[in-house]
Amino acid sequence: MIVLPVALLTVVAARIHPVVVWLLDVAVLYATLAFLPTVRTLAAIEKALREEGAAEAANVLAQWQGEAVESDDANDVARLAAEHALREAHYGTFGPLFWFLLLPGPVGLVLYPLALRAARMWEPLADGDARDFGWFAARAFQVIDWIPQRLSAFAFAVVGNFEDALYCWRMQSAAWLRPEEGIVLASGAGALGVRLGDPVRARGSVLVRPALGTGEVAREDALASLEGLLWRALVLWLLVFALAAALHGA
Repeated sequence: MIVLPVALLTVVAARIHPVVVWLLDVAVLYATLAFLPTVRTLAAIEKALREEGAAEAANVLAQWQGEAVESDDANDVARLAAEHALREAHYGTFGPLFWFLLLPGPVGLVLYPLALRAARMWEPLADGDARDFGWFAARAFQVIDWIPQRLSAFAFAVVGNFEDALYCWRMQSAAWLRPEEGIVLASGAGALGVRLGDPVRARGSVLVRPALGTGEVAREDALASLEGLLWRALVLWLLVFALAAALHGA
């Protein structure tokens, strides 16, 4: 397991010099966090919708999420892109940052994505021992992600429309296909003041999904607003980090 070698490397680095630990943290942060790729791809989809059309934007989104987009409607593409950006911001940045703050060195930055990968890999399996391990992997990640999910949702509320975000979180998240994921998506949609969710074509049929958020369905301009929301949420997280560091050094 890679977590143990990383923990040992952190101990060795601490024995050498605190600066070595800092350099190790920076290197792992750069290698693991996906915030910049997330906002860059979101901006590329917005640009494609504005200049090249929905079909090209759908291609960019399909490459990003690793799944075909079975619609060339601009509103559908914008809505799905906003959902995926919120999802990626949490799983790729804010969730790992929480565990980086909580655990020593870069251990949390390695533990969180490994737990997420195990949950996604094993959860669909439903035969024999694999079913039991899949259940365990999914439950373990739910425990690991319980607090980060709520912190991400609260951060979106703080830097966006606070009342709508909390309302959507409380009233809509439990109805989502994955209720734990619905917390992040519903709060993000409410913070933006747009509607996400709703039925969408997937795997040759219509996937019925509840609505998330308030107001009009997300359009092209909502992606630029979402990019700003994600940057503000990151700044909020960094302020929390700075405060934690100050308290730790006091």
